Amino acid sequence: MKNFRKVIWIVTGFFLVGFSLLFGPDLLVKFQANQQASQFLKHAANQNFEEAFDQIYFYNGAYDEDVTISEENAKGIWVNRNKKLFTEGTYIKSYDDLSIRMNDGWPIGYVDLVMVENGQEKKYRDVYISFNKKNKWKVGMLQTMQEREWEKPYSGYVVQ
Repeated sequence: MKNFRKVIWIVTGFFLVGFSLLFGPDLLVKFQANQQASQFLKHAANQNFEEAFDQIYFYNGAYDEDVTISEENAKGIWVNRNKKLFTEGTYIKSYDDLSIRMNDGWPIGYVDLVMVENGQEKKYRDVYISFNKKNKWKVGMLQTMQEREWEKPYSGYVVQ
């Protein structure tokens, strides 16, 4: 009976090691992407744009090219344009049903957003969230099926 228990523990140990080697990296990436997206959306919905920028992957050329703008300048541009958008009456009011999955080694997300556009509340289901990685996974952009005026300001694309 003791030998049987040892065999069971050894088999269980090998199973857990194999499982963590196969699925561990993806689970970690999904967790990190989920944290970044939820923090970004929470701060954006509360109009804490400085804090929201910390979860943004910013870029000023093509999405996959090296950035040629300082983080300070990018933050200033991004925060100012989102504050301007807010004063014009367009902003994220709330979000729900955030989900993250893996696609060819990259995290992708979907979320339901309640937006206020020019003073009118609208709900967008399954808004796509892209991610990119510099030091850690960060939110790159939000996209609906039909491009909306608020998508670019909330994306990480910054131009001087």
